[in-house]
Amino acid sequence: MLGVVLATSLPVAASAEKLRSPEYKAASLQGNTHLYRLEHDKSIAFFSELEKDYPYHPGPPLARSIAIWFRELVARDDLDLGRFISPGYFTRPADVEMSVEDKQVFFDGIRRSQENATRYLEQHPGDFDARYYLGACQSALGVFAFTIERSFRKALKYGKESYRIQRAIVDENPDFYDAYMTVGTYEYVVGNLPWYVKWIATLAGYHGSEVRGFEYLTRAATKGPFVKDDARLLLMVMYVRENENAYALEMAGQLHHKYPENYLLHINKAQILERMGKRAEAAKTYAAVARRAVNKIPNYQNLPLDKIRYPLAQRLLALGSQDEALDQFRGAAEAPGTPDRERALSHLRAGEILDTMGRREEATAHYRRVQELPDYDGTHGTAAGYLRHPYDREQ
Repeated sequence: MLGVVLATSLPVAASAEKLRSPEYKAASLQGNTHLYRLEHDKSIAFFSELEKDYPYHPGPPLARSIAIWFRELVARDDLDLGRFISPGYFTRPADVEMSVEDKQVFFDGIRRSQENATRYLEQHPGDFDARYYLGACQSALGVFAFTIERSFRKALKYGKESYRIQRAIVDENPDFYDAYMTVGTYEYVVGNLPWYVKWIATLAGYHGSEVRGFEYLTRAATKGPFVKDDARLLLMVMYVRENENAYALEMAGQLHHKYPENYLLHINKAQILERMGKRAEAAKTYAAVARRAVNKIPNYQNLPLDKIRYPLAQRLLALGSQDEALDQFRGAAEAPGTPDRERALSHLRAGEILDTMGRREEATAHYRRVQELPDYDGTHGTAAGYLRHPYDREQ
């Protein structure tokens, strides 16, 4: 009998607690900190445990689903700033498929969040927080459709529903600042559609404004109790798209200062500096990222050095930073996990740099190493030519 009483009374007691209690907010922000530090598994585990403490709350299952989605994007390198702002990148089929298990966990979390929010609304009609979570679930489905399923049509449909919910909240309560993030994102995306899509979207009832998008997102970034960091991240991406790189750098700098373990934000700073034409600063920042990875600074050790060293060295060379490029080419050439093609090209590029520095003996050692590896794209012939005559960039 006691068990029956407890089973029926606990949900009622829990539902009387506000969804935005100080205790829940503090716990939620702790889980988000793991996420922004790129500690995805810790974030997922944290929100799984938090759901046990708040079984009635729509927040933990939603946050866990978002962490799973975010982990997938990082694993695919889809959060590279160049890809993320490319108009066509997310319209192409993905190179890899998300695991069936992770997809199922993602959708299960969204479903539980929606059920909890709906149940809370039944007990607290009109509650802003419960309605906000219903809108946030639609947003999560929208970004998943766009980035994982590569369906812009589905993303727009979910986005419109999320906008409808969050727009109603801010109309009724202009001080509910977290809701402005979704409202601002939707306004910007729809307002930024190409003309040949926008007229169809308008006929279908989609309307937006880039100006209002920035205004609302800025409001969320400055006053949103839960979404400040998310809004700043979105503003960074939008400013880059609009070529407002100084503002983008400010957003990236604020976030990386708060989460110094996040190597993606560090790389974003370098990419934005490069877009601004600040070549020396960009090269210095890229090199700092590589040093932190080599020195296994917390979370930087997760950077796949074997995969990024050669393209990073190419980038440093293009920026005119020969010494830093040479270090990375040598590192790529000697690292055991570097693919043979990139190993051969790294030896070749290292030799070229050393020749321009007048360090002929070191250069020829690299050219001979090229000839010990399989021939890729004529590397053997190029190395043989450099062994006869030093590399001359003027020729």
